[in-house]
Amino acid sequence: MLVRDVMTVNVIAIGPEMPIRDVAALMEMRRVRHFPILEDDEQGEARLVGIVSDRDLRAVDSPHPSARPDVHVSDPVRSIMVTPVATAHPDDAAEDVAAWLREYRVGALPVLDGEQLVGIVSPPDLLAALALPAAIREPSSVLEVEVGNRPGCLAALLQTLAQHGLNVSQLTTTRAEPEIGCFIVRVNTIDAPRVAGNLTREGWTVLWPEPDAAPPASPQRGPEVEEVA
Repeated sequence: MLVRDVMTVNVIAIGPEMPIRDVAALMEMRRVRHFPILEDDEQGEARLVGIVSDRDLRAVDSPHPSARPDVHVSDPVRSIMVTPVATAHPDDAAEDVAAWLREYRVGALPVLDGEQLVGIVSPPDLLAALALPAAIREPSSVLEVEVGNRPGCLAALLQTLAQHGLNVSQLTTTRAEPEIGCFIVRVNTIDAPRVAGNLTREGWTVLWPEPDAAPPASPQRGPEVEEVA
């Protein structure tokens, strides 16, 4: 299976001069977790110059250890964007990209065909595709949950899901840091937003899907990049 088969093609991209506070508001409104950042080169062609995540935005003007004291929400997103950007190609194997996400410790990879941004791929995209046979056999859905990187935290999450009457059929780690781990779990329900809402209200950090929100529609084929200045 190739990246082109699983990537999200309707990509929202922003410019590097957009104020951080506006980026945060747009991210919340669009219910996404990453924005590729495009800038016109000397020929007027939009080129990928960076990427920003919800985690990067939350750190600004916060007591988080990674917060930079010289950066504020009024500053352009250029000041916190990650560059250079790790990327994927549409013809890369989905299994390879899953390994790269873990190796690079990132939550998404923009997909470039030459210099053109044609999509973005994240752990939920990959897991949903790689686990398709299991999904066909039994109605299920996936959640992405952040847990403490300490003994017993993952077990507590699984126990919480069991208490809600849910069975976990697959478990994949997408990111491991000194203080946190990030897991994608497949559970035997089609109402993942409701489960996400229950977990959030019980103190868990659910990264995907949006708690108590309608499930996102399947992306339409035919790449479309929406660039926000």
